This record gives sequence, structure tokens and C-alpha cells, in this order.
Amino acid sequence: MSEQITAIIVSSLIFAATLLLIFTEKIHRTIVGLAGAGLMIAAGIVWGFYSEEEAVTAVDFETLALLFGMMVLVALLQPTGFFEYLAIKVGRLSKGNSVYLLILLGTVTTVLSMFLDNVTTVVLIAPVTILISEILAINPAPFLIAEAILANTGGAGTLVGDPPNVLIGSAVELTFMDFITHALPIVIICWVAVLFLLLRQFRADLVTRPDAARRVQQLDPAKALDHPMTARKVIIVLGIAVALFFVHHLFRISPAFVAMGGAATALLWIRPKNMNEMLAHVEWPVLLFFASLFIMVGGLEAAGVLDLVAEWIEMLAEQVSPVILGVAIIWIVALLSAVIDNIPI
Repeated sequence: MSEQITAIIVSSLIFAATLLLIFTEKIHRTIVGLAGAGLMIAAGIVWGFYSEEEAVTAVDFETLALLFGMMVLVALLQPTGFFEYLAIKVGRLSKGNSVYLLILLGTVTTVLSMFLDNVTTVVLIAPVTILISEILAINPAPFLIAEAILANTGGAGTLVGDPPNVLIGSAVELTFMDFITHALPIVIICWVAVLFLLLRQFRADLVTRPDAARRVQQLDPAKALDHPMTARKVIIVLGIAVALFFVHHLFRISPAFVAMGGAATALLWIRPKNMNEMLAHVEWPVLLFFASLFIMVGGLEAAGVLDLVAEWIEMLAEQVSPVILGVAIIWIVALLSAVIDNIPI
């Protein structure tokens, strides 16, 4: 019994110290995560509650494969200029009308973020947004704020929209259609609400100049597309992958298989000349951090910490309404995520 208590205390201290260092953001979370995972394995070997074999088993390779496959597709699409091309197309479609431009850019950001990495989407669309705003002589702030908010909103709508979705979906075996059915309707409501509030908040800034249509028509989207053939190939593969995400359960294949299959197909079709440069766009720190989290949580489970926490939550649920407990947890997560990276949360 004393050995189990020691295991619970040691593993909990390692996990708590790791999270505390992550939350301070003084050291990169991947470095802290790897150190914490190493300590958890070492402590498990010393006190006999965790082994290297169990640590490897604890890593959810399906989650990592899904993330990696989507990251490869984004890494292939990013240098083609497709995002910039799309933003300029949207600018021309708005005909210089600031209100239409906000709605269109917000919509494009939301849709892209449902299937691609949020950070990549904003990083590539934001500079073009600033350029269009300068050409139209309007304040770029409303558009950039809309893109920042709607990238997160769109990312919550699908299984592959954001790394935490993949983590949650894998943990409780939620399918792509589960997210579409339950999360996407809320995302649509949020999309409408965000656009309405921003149009109201920035109505003084959303002015349309008399010559705005002529100015925006001077932008040439073709010049932004550096590699049109590559972009076309990636979009075709990505489209097929997204279609398979909707029906993967019918074929008894996992989303990870779809993502990895898409990545392999795109690589074989495109055959990038510089693989090292392409792989540099893959977010390896995120993948390593996820692996570290899996190892640490596996250590907590092996030590009996998760069973203990489950008992405490069950006792708490008997004292208060489960609905109140659930809402409280949601608000705690929401408030913490406003100031702390949502992946460790």
C-alpha cells in the first residue's frame, strides 16, 4: 500500500511540476514535456509502477499519425501561394465593399481552419489582408480580429480542425461525423455572432471608398500563385481526404489512415525536390509535445492517479448537480485557455 501511495505522490508531483513550467511559458513546452516524460519513466522504473514498454504503449500513435498526415498536406500547400491567391480572390469578389470583405475573409478563414492548421491559415492570410486594407485605405484591425477569432471558431468544428480536437476525439473515440453533427452547428452560430458583433463594433471603420472597386480590381491573384500545378494536386488530394473523413467509419478505416494515405499520395504525386525544406514546415514540436503528454498521462494511469481523481469527481458529483459540475469545468477550461495554450489545457 505504501508503494502505491509513493507512486501516486511522485507521479503527481512530476505531472504538476511539468504543467506549472508549461503554464509559465519560460521554457518551450516541448522541452518541458520531454523532460517530464523522461522523469516519469525514470520514476516509474525506480518505484516500480511504470516501464519503458508501458510508456511506448501509452503513446497514441493514431493521434500522432492524423496530425502528421494533415501537417504534411499543409506543408505541401503552404509554399504554393494558394492561401494568398484565395485571399486576393476574395478581395476582388468584395468589389471593395468593406462589409462584404469582412464577411468573405471571415468565412474563408473559418472554412480553411476547419480542415487546416489555424496558425498557418492566419499567418498566411493576415499579410494579404493588410495589403488589401492598405490598397483600400481602410483600418485592417476589424479583419485581423475577425480572422483571429474565426480561425479558432472554425477549428472547433471538425475532428482535424485543431490538435486538441484530435486529442479529445482519440481519447473517447469520437468520429469525424460526431464533430460535424454536434460541434459544427455551434460553430455556425458562433460564426454569425462574431461577424454581427464585429460589424456592429467597427461600423465606423468599415467605410467604402468611391474608387475602392477600381483599386481592388488591380490586384492579380495569378501573381500570388507561385506553383499552380502543385496547388491543384494538393487541393485534389485534400478534397478526397476530406470526403473520406465523412465516410471513413463506413469503410472501417481510421481518420489517421485517411490523413497518412493522403499525405503519401500527395508526396508520390508531387515528389518535392527538397524533402528537408518541406518537412521543416511540419510542426514537430507539437508532435513531440503530444507524445510527451501521452507518456506522462500513461504514468499517472499506471500509478493509480487517474482512478483516484475519478473517485474524487464521482464524490463531488454526488454533492452538487452533474450539470453544474460540467458547466464549471467548461468555464474553468475556457478562462484558462484565454491566457494559456489550449493543447496542455
